[in-house]
Amino acid sequence: MRIVTLLLAALLLAPPPAAAQLDLSLPDMGTPAADVLSPTDEARIGEQMMREIRREVDLVEDPAVAAYVRDLGRRIAGSSSAPAGEYQFFVIDDPRINAFAMPGGYIGLHSGLITAARTESELASVIAHELAHVTQRHIARRIAAGQQSSLRTAALVLAGLLLSTQDPQAGMAAATSGMASGIESQLAYSRDHEREADRVGLRMLADAGFDPEGMPDFFATLLESGRYRSAPPPFLSTHPLTEARIADARSIAREMTVSDPFESPGFALMRARLEALLAEDPDEALARFRARLEKSGDDPGAQYGLAVLQRRLGETEAASERLRALLAQDGEHAAYYLALAETASAAERSEEALDWLEEGLSLFPEDPALAYRRVEILLAAGRPAQGLAVASQLTRDNPDAPELWRLRARAASAANDEAESALSMAQYYAVQGDLRAGLSQLDRISPSASGSQRARADALRERWESAIAPPG
Repeated sequence: MRIVTLLLAALLLAPPPAAAQLDLSLPDMGTPAADVLSPTDEARIGEQMMREIRREVDLVEDPAVAAYVRDLGRRIAGSSSAPAGEYQFFVIDDPRINAFAMPGGYIGLHSGLITAARTESELASVIAHELAHVTQRHIARRIAAGQQSSLRTAALVLAGLLLSTQDPQAGMAAATSGMASGIESQLAYSRDHEREADRVGLRMLADAGFDPEGMPDFFATLLESGRYRSAPPPFLSTHPLTEARIADARSIAREMTVSDPFESPGFALMRARLEALLAEDPDEALARFRARLEKSGDDPGAQYGLAVLQRRLGETEAASERLRALLAQDGEHAAYYLALAETASAAERSEEALDWLEEGLSLFPEDPALAYRRVEILLAAGRPAQGLAVASQLTRDNPDAPELWRLRARAASAANDEAESALSMAQYYAVQGDLRAGLSQLDRISPSASGSQRARADALRERWESAIAPPG
């Protein structure tokens, strides 16, 4: 319950930004959402909620998985009604099937959702659905629809959303308890939002080149699996599903024509990588991958996942042999070069690891995971100046990736450039929405820093102080 307590305190007691700016007086049912919760309010509240998420739950920060989800989200967002919106996509280390959208464009996926999806279109359908909640401003509209709207109402709805990332049933209870109109009417309103998110999400999905039938297919699988479990997937608690809703989504999907739907090879590899990296019982996971290979020996995802697990278990020679065979049989994929480099590094063959990374980057020059591992190996090999140069280019290419700013800070510190390290850590916090922590990092910069570094710090300080200043 710490999340609920903190968010209530933040929204009810702290003037900047919420209490001083949010006017949540009793609206008519037709009150526009923007009159109750402006986009600026949503951005600030989303940043605050994201800080709590990072304190309370474990995020998946594997560079390959993070980059894959970020790229997939960007592709879908590009087909939305707000393609230029500032969206943040992240993965929570949780085997339960769930996803959620927060104010300000934050989209969270549980690792269990990714491993449960059978196709990339199924995974993309959930991201599109959550993006639709954001573009249609459903949280603001839900608060506006309250019969007794107040700061406390808003806080409970938002706290319930946060709590649902850990305990969906408790989260729904917290959210609905904040609305005086009662649970039944709120669930009905939620169902309206769910249907709207389906329709808008299906259009995004098709426009992005994915198979729109991935949405009803995945929803049907979830609904069916929930019937045979004592505890259904959390996604069903926060996203009520019915046969009628699935039929409606399927009817709409069949009217959309997508010739040659997009399905990247990266999906199967990243799903297997995630399963292998997060397996609490590696031996059990090994058995699952081997069982898949017995059914289909040419399953690249299973081969790749098995190799990642073998590396985790210290079986580096077996892992390397399997990955080399994959590279020869299945063609060149960035994930194979990454895993080969990681395996060589685990065997303390850093030069071989760098060779694999450089070969991979020659084929996939914009792949952030390959560059990320190259920086790590350069730092381990005592070559911090080279590592910092690569990390700096990474953050220029991917300025919204917090894990890359943190890597740049590590590289700068190893190169004895403490001002650059502080600037990078400031950006690391800022990208996650914690501007105050970012400002505290700027305070670390000494007067002896270079003129360009001081100028960057001054520009960031001015921008961030303006962003967190109370209105008026």
